[in-house]
Amino acid sequence: MSGFAIGMVFLLFFWTGKRTQCTWMPEARVINDIGKKSIRLSPEVRELLKSEQLDTLSIQLILKYGNVDFSKSNTDTIPCNFYHISGREDLKNTALWVRNCDRFARVEKVITTTD
Repeated sequence: MSGFAIGMVFLLFFWTGKRTQCTWMPEARVINDIGKKSIRLSPEVRELLKSEQLDTLSIQLILKYGNVDFSKSNTDTIPCNFYHISGREDLKNTALWVRNCDRFARVEKVITTTD
């Protein structure tokens, strides 16, 4: 029991304040991979930004905290995979089509639905 307590103190001491993540699940791995790359926007998405129908913060939040729908994604394309990433909570009616390449990720399309 004392070894367990010492181990917990050790973990709390070293992981407190650090950005520790567990990316074992496929969804977390995709989100983490996209987050490491430079983000590009398609002309269609740029037009939505110009017309103020969408803002860059919404795109960033979806890319960081979104849900990857693998049934709608196409992960067999070469050299870039396509992922359907939907927003959570306030952005649950917004989804992105993202092309994930080796050096960059490109937001190809924004899909909005109404409930």
